[in-house]
Amino acid sequence: MNTNNPFQNEQFRRLVPVVYGLVTLVIGLFALTSVVAFMQLTSGSSSATPTQTTGVPVPPTPVVAKLTEAQEHGKSLFTNNCAQCHAITDEVLVGPGLKGVRERAPGDEWLKKWIRNSSALVAAGDPYAVQVFNKFQKIPMSSFTSLSDADLNDLLDYIGTAK
Repeated sequence: MNTNNPFQNEQFRRLVPVVYGLVTLVIGLFALTSVVAFMQLTSGSSSATPTQTTGVPVPPTPVVAKLTEAQEHGKSLFTNNCAQCHAITDEVLVGPGLKGVRERAPGDEWLKKWIRNSSALVAAGDPYAVQVFNKFQKIPMSSFTSLSDADLNDLLDYIGTAK
């Protein structure tokens, strides 16, 4: 018997059925898990929420009425300029959720100044600006100096549609 060939080794031959058994067990468990997951997804249970079926919380989708042309423009501005850091809901991303921002902030004119250059308001010591800046880890918001008053009105009107 050639002792240099590991496939002819007695210990190796005894290990082969054990390895095959473990592989079969793992494949069986995977198949069983897949079947159970498939059955849960196709059960049609109306009480299941996205969190229950996937295990990952799904943020609430804001209810938005049919948007006006100005609000559609505001939505486009939000998507292209704000959505990276803000949600139109209460959800906090990098910055605060913007649902109800008009009620929280000192007014539309203040919001326009904040959106155009929040750092200037913070540097000037504006109490509300400093409070927001400190609450969100002192991360300065990008400045949007190129947005007109009409753009900002459309943006704020769009944000105001979130229910």
